[in-house]
Amino acid sequence: MPAPQRVSAGALVRAIHTIAERDGVDAVTMSAVAAAVGVRAPSLYKHAANRHELLRLAADDAAGELSAEIAALAEGSSDPRDVLAGAARALRALAARSPTVTTLLFCAPAPPAGPSPEAVAPVMTTLLGTMGTLAPDDPLSAARTLTAWAYGFCMMEQNGGFRQGGDVDAAFERGLEIVLRGLGDTR
Repeated sequence: MPAPQRVSAGALVRAIHTIAERDGVDAVTMSAVAAAVGVRAPSLYKHAANRHELLRLAADDAAGELSAEIAALAEGSSDPRDVLAGAARALRALAARSPTVTTLLFCAPAPPAGPSPEAVAPVMTTLLGTMGTLAPDDPLSAARTLTAWAYGFCMMEQNGGFRQGGDVDAAFERGLEIVLRGLGDTR
């Protein structure tokens, strides 16, 4: 009897990611992912108990990617506005590359399908620490405002919501400038 094929965590995440982006979140099932990695569905239970946990693997991977980019920005600049603007741009770039998986970060179909607190913690630590220098009275509200604006812009962009013409890239940069200026205004 041949030994069962092993599935690496990386291969599993790539398969989940590919299925989600190509066919949508609802298409990520134990059997679809198993077929994509060349094993039978029961073999996946070593990695995930159900489809929500499969989705969490992809969400955690996206959070890790975003975290690494934001940490590199924070290490490379002492200007909080540069770091926060870079974080918004990194989120926009992730949403452009992987709109469906990015949605799992904010709007997963169920809480267990969203990113784990451990995966999000590095992003939040850097974001709140940086925001604390810009808006020391309430960095959490300020971070939520920036995140909501950036994510909302990304989703409108992905869904064709900007139909009035004009340069969407310039609009993103102008909006980002306005939001950051507003967050730093402590009047």
